[in-house]
Amino acid sequence: MMDALLKAGYRPEIERAVQQCLASQDLADHETGAVTAEAAAEHGSATAVEDGKRFRLFELSANCIDLNDRQVEVLLAMRQPNVVLFGNLLCDWECDALIESSRPKLTPSRVVNADKGTYELKRDVRTSSGAFFQRGETPLVAAIESRLSRLLGVAESRGEPLQILHYPPGAEYRPHYDFFDPARPGNQRVLSMGGQRVGTLIIYLNDVKAGGSTVFPKIGLDILPKKGCGLFFSYADDAGGLDYQTLHGGSPVVAGEKWIATKWLRLGDYLARSD
Repeated sequence: MMDALLKAGYRPEIERAVQQCLASQDLADHETGAVTAEAAAEHGSATAVEDGKRFRLFELSANCIDLNDRQVEVLLAMRQPNVVLFGNLLCDWECDALIESSRPKLTPSRVVNADKGTYELKRDVRTSSGAFFQRGETPLVAAIESRLSRLLGVAESRGEPLQILHYPPGAEYRPHYDFFDPARPGNQRVLSMGGQRVGTLIIYLNDVKAGGSTVFPKIGLDILPKKGCGLFFSYADDAGGLDYQTLHGGSPVVAGEKWIATKWLRLGDYLARSD
């Protein structure tokens, strides 16, 4: 696994993160987004093994996945929590085109208020800007969504709109969960739009000079941005069980800038509400 990461261009320092991950080092809780660290402590660090539930896993059958239009490499894989790093997911011109087409649409990123169900600016938590592309909005977006569906085995209808995010120097997203706590009243609105989120795919659209990693503080894993690579992780099962080990965040960009594309997957077909 380390050989594949190094050949793909990742720095040797990632070996330390992988070793920490394999040793299951449990780090202290960090501030979260949609679901708080206090809620995670209340639920405990439930796992598929401990509670008898099976979280949605990306099952690996080969080290390289043939998607007809390209060979996607598997650079890193974990089962608990389920984390997979893909190489050669997007080519350079696709990454560049997504960045350029999103520039005119960028607005400050918002977070869901779990008590009110509103989308609000929270600059102490999330300091990026972003743009959304509806399903099939452009030929490029349609081609990428089709590729992601084939890769993950999830219908395109279950994906939220592709989001492009820009992080200038100093920008970050403090550790948070991508799923929605069903006990919070404000989350009922977002849950009605396709059910619980079950997985996230982050695609790195550029190389970052320093910082900007995707960090999983509970398991000691730090993924450095690498252009064209994709990071997938899942965190929910059909019965509503949630994996609290998937606390994650985007560390501050120290030098340069960071561009990513994010695709969130739902338990059912995603249907945006206009109210």
